Amino acid sequence: RTALRNYMRRGGGFVALHNAFGAEYNWPYYEGLLGNANFYNHGPNRAGDVEILATDPSTQGIPLKFGFQDEWYNLEPFPTNVKFLAKVDTSTLNPLTSAPHPGHKDFHPVAWCQYYDGGRAWLTTLGHNANSFTADLSGAGAEPFQKFIVQGIKSAMGLTEFCTE
Repeated sequence: RTALRNYMRRGGGFVALHNAFGAEYNWPYYEGLLGNANFYNHGPNRAGDVEILATDPSTQGIPLKFGFQDEWYNLEPFPTNVKFLAKVDTSTLNPLTSAPHPGHKDFHPVAWCQYYDGGRAWLTTLGHNANSFTADLSGAGAEPFQKFIVQGIKSAMGLTEFCTE
């Protein structure tokens, strides 16, 4: 914990994917690093559309909407003091029989960035399915997702601009 805190305070970059939101409960610093959010629950693994919300180095060249398959995490508390990069269009979740978290009805974010304690944090709740990461791009939305992740990592590393307006 001390090493991570010191790393961030020296201007480090942090990238959180999917189940990073299910770790380090009861550590306020880590929760802050995640945008003041924690994993609450998720519905069934299902298809839905990811919508890009912001112009940012990590979203450059990503389609504004692409299909994806995931668990679609619900968060509690809701992320704060962050720049939202992407959300799931909850009207496209299939099957619709399992409603999203009541607090995420009209706005269900899945990726954001923030400056935190002197460092950079780039975060996404996406990434449950192994085929989203495979080289054969067999998963729905795998290509834009992989590009998004790589660009987010480069941005958090300081290789490109970070979390721009």
